[in-house]
Amino acid sequence: MKRFLPWAAAAASGVSMALALPLALPLGSLREVDPAGRLEAIAWVALVPAILAVRGARSWRGAALRGLVAGVAFFYAAIWWVSHAMTAFGGLPGWLAFVALTLLVLYMAVHWAAAFAISWKIRDGLGWPMTVHLPVVWAALELSRNYLLTGFPWANLGYTQARTLPVAQLAALGGVYAIAALIVLVNAVLAEAIAARREGRPLPWRALAAAAALLVATGVHGALRLRAVRARMAAAPALAVGIVQPNLDQSVKNRMRDEAEYILSRLVPLTLDADRAGADLVAWPEATYPFYVPPAIRSFAQGNLPPLSHAHLLMGAVTYERTRGPSGEPLRSIGNVDFLLSPSLQVLGKYQKQHLVPFGEYVPLHEYLGFLRQVVPSLAPAAPGRGPKVLEFTPGAGTDPVNAAGGEREQRPGAGAGSFTFTGQATSTSSSTPSPTPSPSPSPSPSPTSSPSPTSTSLATSDPVRLAPMICFDAIFPEINVAFARQKPEPEILVNPTNDAWYGYSSGPYQFLAIVQLRAIEAGKAVVRPAFAGVSAVILPTGEVAPGALDVGPVDPDLAPDPGEPAKLLLASVPRLRGLTPYTRFGDLFAWSCAALAAAALAAAVRAGRRRGAAA
Repeated sequence: MKRFLPWAAAAASGVSMALALPLALPLGSLREVDPAGRLEAIAWVALVPAILAVRGARSWRGAALRGLVAGVAFFYAAIWWVSHAMTAFGGLPGWLAFVALTLLVLYMAVHWAAAFAISWKIRDGLGWPMTVHLPVVWAALELSRNYLLTGFPWANLGYTQARTLPVAQLAALGGVYAIAALIVLVNAVLAEAIAARREGRPLPWRALAAAAALLVATGVHGALRLRAVRARMAAAPALAVGIVQPNLDQSVKNRMRDEAEYILSRLVPLTLDADRAGADLVAWPEATYPFYVPPAIRSFAQGNLPPLSHAHLLMGAVTYERTRGPSGEPLRSIGNVDFLLSPSLQVLGKYQKQHLVPFGEYVPLHEYLGFLRQVVPSLAPAAPGRGPKVLEFTPGAGTDPVNAAGGEREQRPGAGAGSFTFTGQATSTSSSTPSPTPSPSPSPSPSPTSSPSPTSTSLATSDPVRLAPMICFDAIFPEINVAFARQKPEPEILVNPTNDAWYGYSSGPYQFLAIVQLRAIEAGKAVVRPAFAGVSAVILPTGEVAPGALDVGPVDPDLAPDPGEPAKLLLASVPRLRGLTPYTRFGDLFAWSCAALAAAALAAAVRAGRRRGAAA
């Protein structure tokens, strides 16, 4: 029986750690189980059983296998929902979808296995306690998962703290990797203390004190940053934004040309409502426009969209172009693009999605796995964009300064943090035009009067608005966020148009929201997030989700509480901030430093092992 205890402990660690991520269980509620994030505290102890199991391994191979078991348990529990798109919309049989999910889980779990194996080898070769090197090795392996085989850095341990705001602010210094390293450090110290107690050794007081000091420092830094950023938001000019969530299931979107009139009927009326309410910008979700358009299109004025009186429109669409290859063979080029349109529907700029979704927008190793192209046949293969492109417009340019609601629009400092003039006004297509009434500031934010004196800002309300549109999958890669932050001109607001209908009623949309919360903290910028069927929200530079967020819509008509749920509109006042954080200034310096240190320690451990072997 004792032979199986280490493997059970490793599996228990994986499942326990998954509980710290946002979860929606298929057999329970269709909504998030723990929206307040109270279960995030589990992350600080969840790895202890796995670390103790790895300590007891007799070789690095045994450590790797125990780490693999922990990783497989974690990633199955965390991303079981990935197979939903394959079965519900890709037409794959259940067994094949399970095989594809298993391959993805194994790819991700191998990084856990490698982290534990390398740490075991360092401990064996150099005699260092795992408290010294496991956090460094873990950050290095999380970084590798960001790039290996194009990367899939979903469920990084740092995302388990997205709603624990003081800890989450650490992302502004070292990114999500710094949070992951701190979590692993605390777990390793606790495991070392338990092992010392079992073995009759003195407790590792220095390690315990160091971990406690780092936690206190993290909390103090988080509290100070929250206060400072809220003060900056209170002093910043704001942009009035409308977010339209059409609330259609993916099967309708897959027939977009046949359902074009119906899809537009869910988008256009609320867009006009937002325009009449005085929105400067209306944002549509990813690839929502139901027709293919040529990449060089310059105007949508002659199409099926009405002009707006004041608002600019950020619209997701698919571009399509037929070309010829070198030998004259016919080729097609498809792009997932965001177009920025003037009120008169002229194209002011566009951005094409950089990081495509494997098996959704392209098929890796397609010569061997071509049968998986059927998962999303309308978009695969798509072409990636050529890099970040900041989109820019001037509110009110070329429009009547008196808005359609009949009053003079006044943008003023302070609308970004405490007042949120429009936030929380969610309407359906059948409702009347929303009125811009005040709503409370996001909890648990302090009121503006309790914040420090606002810092000065050189940004004026008349300055052009600069947007960084990270389309869907782009937003899970921190380096894309850094690249946008370093663009000239510098963006003031991040936008994450997405389509979460693929995930069904699952953990997927809520986990994606947590990822984007970390992107907001890393950049120190607000995120406008229009989603095809949820979660649509405004995320503040502190990582808080502003009031009025729209939950997952009817993504699965068979399960939806209200399959006929109308489209919804979220009106919000979004702070415009400029300036780099330490993270966007230095990028992944912390994670790459961890990678270098881990490689050096592993090399030293291997040399030490060889010397011992030669001496024997």
